[in-house]
Amino acid sequence: MVTYTVHERENASGNITERADAIDFVKEGFAWLALFFPLLWLLYHAMWIVLAGFIGVMVVLQTALTAAGLADGVAAWASIALSLVFAFQANDLRRWSLARRGYRLEGPVTASSRTACEAQFFENWLAAQNARGEENPDQPKRGTNPASAVKPGQADKEPTSGDDVIGLFPDAKA
Repeated sequence: MVTYTVHERENASGNITERADAIDFVKEGFAWLALFFPLLWLLYHAMWIVLAGFIGVMVVLQTALTAAGLADGVAAWASIALSLVFAFQANDLRRWSLARRGYRLEGPVTASSRTACEAQFFENWLAAQNARGEENPDQPKRGTNPASAVKPGQADKEPTSGDDVIGLFPDAKA
């Protein structure tokens, strides 16, 4: 199972097709490409601030180790360690960069593959758009999480009480 977080632009256009094309999926966990090719990975995702920070930390690290008179092997191991730490944090830094660019978190999606995650998200997302009555594509309504959207046909059913509640306080009247 893999988990992705889904991000959509705050000021996405009203056209549902354009909005769907602009949605970004970011995988939870380790980024293998960021381990082996950190600079290219950062360039590909246009993470300029993080790129500048990564290069700055790498230069400071190499300069400090050289000034301390440590062998080149220590500097190489330090670079590998920095790349490893970066690969663990790369997708979190990508989420931060997306938030800085005006993306908002729509929610997490978990499935067996990225394709299954996308299919699951868009099924719920399209149902949420239809439930909101997206007749006017220029004025989309916001505020619900499509990952937990109500399926069509469920909105008009009465909520059940008692048996379906999980928790310490199942009855609101008590």
